Amino acid sequence: MDQSLVTTSYQYIRDKLESGEFSAGKRLVNRTLAEEIGVSVIPVREAIIRLASEGLVDHVPNAGAFVRRANRQDLDNMYVLRDALESCAAAEAAKYITEDQLEEFDVIVGQFKQTAQHIARQAKGHSTKKQWNQWLDDEEQFHGLIIEASRNPLLAKVANDNRAVCAVFSAQRSEPQILTAEVAETTWQSKAELVEALRDRDANRARQLMSDHIQRGRKLVTEFLTRKKRRRV
Repeated sequence: MDQSLVTTSYQYIRDKLESGEFSAGKRLVNRTLAEEIGVSVIPVREAIIRLASEGLVDHVPNAGAFVRRANRQDLDNMYVLRDALESCAAAEAAKYITEDQLEEFDVIVGQFKQTAQHIARQAKGHSTKKQWNQWLDDEEQFHGLIIEASRNPLLAKVANDNRAVCAVFSAQRSEPQILTAEVAETTWQSKAELVEALRDRDANRARQLMSDHIQRGRKLVTEFLTRKKRRRV
């Protein structure tokens, strides 16, 4: 079998998972995916097996493959992993970051600030779906640049291998209510502080600020999902 077709199928499905288009609990139908991708069902099946081995897909006997639903333990594990990886990356980035990368960070932080200001002017007090999607895209760019600036290929590989897990187990893109005006304001300011620590080459402060940032995100997401669960009861 042509492994490039498996890789193409794998990346197609993974991209859909990361974007939230394939939401938790969605059934993955081999034939439908094969038609969308333009391949046979065999590479799609192999791609789904790989995704299942990575913990992104659940195989249910006599039912098929489904996008995995996160539970509280999954979320806790994800944030522990992110804290370990990205706090380390931030400390390393403080040693090696370039002026060009600092300029990139300034642009991204400016985008966060602008979105936060727009949310603050909205009567409903939280982001629109478009703003939430833009915020998540900026988050991915920000954290990806931290990894890149660390200049550690092994760390980058582990982070990339787990990027899809983080996307699937984070608050879904269909939940813009999570990004309130207060959260947006606090978040962009904390990112600005982190960028200043990088600019000052302060590795210890960069490590601590990244850890604090991730733990605030952990608290925000778990509390939001707990409230959502209570409303359904």
